[in-house]
Amino acid sequence: MIRFQKVQRLVQIEIALDYRKPSVIGSVILQLGVTAMLSMLSQPRITGSIWNTLFWITLILGTITAISKNFTLVSKGRWLYWNQLSSPLETLISKMIYGWINMIAMSLINLLFFAWFMGIPIIYIGNYYILLILTTGGISTVYTFIGAIASKTGNSGFLAPVLSLPLIMPLILVGIKASRKTLNPVLVSSLNKDLMLLGALDLMIIILSAVLFQALWKD
Repeated sequence: MIRFQKVQRLVQIEIALDYRKPSVIGSVILQLGVTAMLSMLSQPRITGSIWNTLFWITLILGTITAISKNFTLVSKGRWLYWNQLSSPLETLISKMIYGWINMIAMSLINLLFFAWFMGIPIIYIGNYYILLILTTGGISTVYTFIGAIASKTGNSGFLAPVLSLPLIMPLILVGIKASRKTLNPVLVSSLNKDLMLLGALDLMIIILSAVLFQALWKD
């Protein structure tokens, strides 16, 4: 049985650990800002479609290290500690929640950088951010689970990005395609189907991760 107070406590521990070592998050924010500035300098008169594509590329490549570190930086001793402290599902859910929090925050930061340097061509910004939350939530779940797998090997920093990218491609393609509709008042009416598809993909990823993590935890 999942104890939500324990999950909340585990999320607080993750936040406290990152607060003590903010270098990873700081480097991601710096990377997002520099990439947004370089995008502006290389494309002074950028179109909405190109803006959207650059935004997604910057976000995905910039955050993969920050999210996958949820498990890649975990030592064997900490694995054993978590095994005594909580159940596998509680640990996984706390990592997923923390990953979602990170991805939502990084999405907002990236959006602010792009708005500062190049403006926002998005017409329906509310729909766009809901789309961001669903897409990046699924991506962060994949990052988290693949990070757990990679942490069991000796090359976790290398394996996590390599294993994650093929799995997040469907989410990225659906997200980019759907986000283009927020640029066009004619197409935005069909956005609900894409949101439902992303929600279904997120649910499937969460369920599969929960099932597979049980075996990984016992290893």
